[in-house]
Amino acid sequence: MADPSILVECARLAAGRGVGALATVARRSGSLPMSATAKMLVTPEGARLGTVGGGCLEAEITERALEVASARVPAISEHTLNSELAGDYGLTCGGTAVMFIEPVYADDALVRVYDASLAALSRGDRAVIVTAANWDDGPQKALVAGEQLIGRASPAMREAAAGIDRHSELPTLTRQILTEPLVGKPRLVVFGGGHVGARVAEAAAFAGWRVTVVDDRAEFADPARHPAAERAMACDYHDLPATLGIDADTYVVVATRGHQHDAIVVDQVARLDTRYLGMLGSRRKVALTWKLLEGQGIPRTRLDQIHAPVGLSIGADTPEEIAISVVAELVATRRSGSRRRGGLDLREMSPPK
Repeated sequence: MADPSILVECARLAAGRGVGALATVARRSGSLPMSATAKMLVTPEGARLGTVGGGCLEAEITERALEVASARVPAISEHTLNSELAGDYGLTCGGTAVMFIEPVYADDALVRVYDASLAALSRGDRAVIVTAANWDDGPQKALVAGEQLIGRASPAMREAAAGIDRHSELPTLTRQILTEPLVGKPRLVVFGGGHVGARVAEAAAFAGWRVTVVDDRAEFADPARHPAAERAMACDYHDLPATLGIDADTYVVVATRGHQHDAIVVDQVARLDTRYLGMLGSRRKVALTWKLLEGQGIPRTRLDQIHAPVGLSIGADTPEEIAISVVAELVATRRSGSRRRGGLDLREMSPPK
């Protein structure tokens, strides 16, 4: 996910406010103190916006970025943090990062790409930014959103954008072409504004989700009760409105005040394509609900895709602990394609049968 503040500064530079360089983690191996989607912009004044890990590694990347800004030519460079250097900085990590470093300077096409990227992020749209390392004919950078292309892109760049995994948030680097999913904050719809639902909404918002809380009781759908949520709304559980906007990228957690209400909601949501669907409750409650829903035409194969009981099995008991287990499972689903080490391997986890 692109940092809006970095995109804003890139747009400013592309509008003629100076020359900088943008460093993007294109590939990494080992254990490095940086996100797999990390970016850092080096401004004309030498300031850094964003981080690619800090320490000696970041200093080395900054030096390379200044060279790129001066030459106005992209570079792909490899940077290694070996055990000796890591030890000097009191770190226990080490590894190699391949960086795609591109200049940012006055260019109308770049302005359009950065402005369109900011607009897509603000709307929560999914898009792809594709950048080539060869800028002999001017900046080769474009935003691809569906059938729309903004900027400059060769056929190879278009092909790279078309081949990206729709659920991935990780950049890829092939044939000197950097392809990056542009993904806004993921959306979570929580059905149930009671104790558990409220805590799930709060924890998910803190973890980076845009949260909508839904309840059939107006007092439990009061925005004042859910200050961290983007939206709170009351509706009849028997007739979920299309304005909820549940689609293939939406995460859904069902945590209403009773299993009969849960069944009504799941019966409707399970017929939609969602990124994640989970339901609160005991295994006994799940088994009874699944029996009911099978009788109402929901295929068992679809029910087996639902995370129920929702959340990772960590022995959670209080609403706050349950919320942590639920959001941890949301993160595991979101990062299922990540190469980040540590934590749960989602390949070893599947919804209970």
